[in-house]
Amino acid sequence: MVTPTREQIRELAQQKEREENGSLPSITCTDSELKENGSWFESRDQLMSDQATQATLAYLEQQAYDLGFELVKRKIDYAEDLEDFPLEDILKYACFVAGGRGSGKTNLLKLLVMEALKRKIELKVFDPSLAWKRFPLPKIRVTKENLEVASQWNTIYDISRLGVLEARNFVMHMLSEDLTEAIAATDIGMKPKCLVVIEEAQNIIPSHSLRSMKFLEISRFITQSRNFGLSFIASTQRLASVDINLIEISGVRYWFKLEGHRNLVKARYWLDKFTTWRLRDLEVGTCYIQQGSRIKLLRLPLFTIEKVVAQ
Repeated sequence: MVTPTREQIRELAQQKEREENGSLPSITCTDSELKENGSWFESRDQLMSDQATQATLAYLEQQAYDLGFELVKRKIDYAEDLEDFPLEDILKYACFVAGGRGSGKTNLLKLLVMEALKRKIELKVFDPSLAWKRFPLPKIRVTKENLEVASQWNTIYDISRLGVLEARNFVMHMLSEDLTEAIAATDIGMKPKCLVVIEEAQNIIPSHSLRSMKFLEISRFITQSRNFGLSFIASTQRLASVDINLIEISGVRYWFKLEGHRNLVKARYWLDKFTTWRLRDLEVGTCYIQQGSRIKLLRLPLFTIEKVVAQ
């Protein structure tokens, strides 16, 4: 594997620093400063991972060609059983959803939220793209002027007006408060049942972030919250840009159609090579649900407001 040059590492590390701290492009750090805060080593690891990714994809493509590999059609189950929306397992082990734009991720999240509401599970949704605009829950629009809004459950927080750093800090602060309150409730014998939905997780918990001091509160929530009745569902369309620990700790995973060699190779950490290969050709609304070693192919129903009103 080719080792990245110092110039490549320095350029990526400077970019990471600007993104995390909101610095202007003209402001740069020395190599010593980059090494001291960890950006240098994170950038080096990422560049080496990218090179390994390209080599792995080339290998898979050549192997598929040599074997005359054809997509194997498996039976697709329609997701209408409660076991296809395992809320109790999600509360215990958390959930991660990956898929490209328009693949059906938000439709799944809305189905999961409706099932959770039926089971008296309290929810909080962080919506960065107005995808939940018509969903029947109270909404709070978060702007730069009202970043100190109170924490409320069964609420959708519209964070589409915030920049990446502002949204990240807002979510981090709110999750820290939620965990503190849940610990206090547990101390008096009241264990809550709550779920937090984080869309576009790559902006809130980017690659390598959970090893950084700046993300300690998010790391604390992800690793400890389930002991106190809190859990999360995180989704992303850029799998390669999400911290690997977020996926690793999630016991329930949904895989939709993925594109791009970096995303596919990262999915290979958790899926066998043939399932990973099929992710490229999944239809909209079709996904794999993975729980441990069990993998099942689903076709999800379409969430509509009309169905909610009828219920």
